[in-house]
Amino acid sequence: MIREQRLVDLFCRLVAIDAPSLRERAMADQVSVILNDLGCRVSEDNAGEELGGNCNNLYACLPGSMPGPALLFGVHLDTVDPCLGKEAVIGSDKIIRSNGETILGADDLAGLTAVIEAIQSLREDRTPHRTVEILLSVAEEKHLLGINQAEFSRLSAREAYVLDTCGQPGTAILQAPGHVALVFEVFGQAAHAGIAPETGISAIRAAAAGIARMKLGRVDADTTANIGLISGGGETNVVADYCRVTAECRSLSIEKLEQQVAHLCGCMEQGARETGARLQIQQSTSYQPYRISPESPVVKRFTRACRKMGLPVHLITTGGGSDNNVLVLNGIEGIVISCGMMQVHSCQEYIRVADLVQTAALVRELIAGDPAGDFSG
Repeated sequence: MIREQRLVDLFCRLVAIDAPSLRERAMADQVSVILNDLGCRVSEDNAGEELGGNCNNLYACLPGSMPGPALLFGVHLDTVDPCLGKEAVIGSDKIIRSNGETILGADDLAGLTAVIEAIQSLREDRTPHRTVEILLSVAEEKHLLGINQAEFSRLSAREAYVLDTCGQPGTAILQAPGHVALVFEVFGQAAHAGIAPETGISAIRAAAAGIARMKLGRVDADTTANIGLISGGGETNVVADYCRVTAECRSLSIEKLEQQVAHLCGCMEQGARETGARLQIQQSTSYQPYRISPESPVVKRFTRACRKMGLPVHLITTGGGSDNNVLVLNGIEGIVISCGMMQVHSCQEYIRVADLVQTAALVRELIAGDPAGDFSG
């Protein structure tokens, strides 16, 4: 049985631990103690050293007594800013909010505490269950830096549930886009803007010419593109000799993603050519797109568990990435499931106690459900 008060107490206790991206050590240490006490084997890799952080990805395994392969549950340890000095405030309406000065951190503490409570309740009730693996990543909020350092040889599971999206329990993401980050550095020629502007080359003008040609926003049904930051120049009496532009592309189609990246780069190259500026481009792929079939075992198990609990099932597509993008790329068929968090990445973030409890109950059902029915629909 899921114990509501114990779950809420754990959630509030972990909220009070600061865990900004690349500084998750205090959170990881506390969670490691909890998982060890529940009988999990906990280990970690060297992601922190590779990323310049103070914490590594954690791997936990709880051996099961039921037949069938292990199931993997994915959560992340870090939170977005502003996150220092977080405090969970429980209202009379049984909604947990922050004090209004920071985010709450339900992203992703709702998923983390739900998994812990599900395991604890199964052990207390002596309920037979399959083997459970947990991957607790660092720096997820930094375009999945942590999961990209994960050592997948530590995991035996080939199916996963990543608890990391908004909405009431019963929602699952089956399709998500890939993401490419771009940095355009434009180099011009400085000159006095009042005396000899014609001898200068404005890097800002070159960048503006490139941006003006770009298809941005909702490019098509599968693809988006955005300019994030434009910086450069200085005094108004100097022709700007440097401008830096950051951008991103996302698409549900790898072909369209590549086409949109080429389009943005081509636009900036043309702007540089027209003005005589020099251009340098940095390009990095954060993650690849994926699509999971509604007929796959991982989806069927999820829908069966939801219906057993009386939860409406919503299978959706999203425009955001998660650790699941990298799991799928590494041969683990996973879906992202909602864990009740709302208005994440804002100081208005909140979660209903009832949704937190239902999430824990759903995780418990996924772990302890009959493996014989996994492939029967």
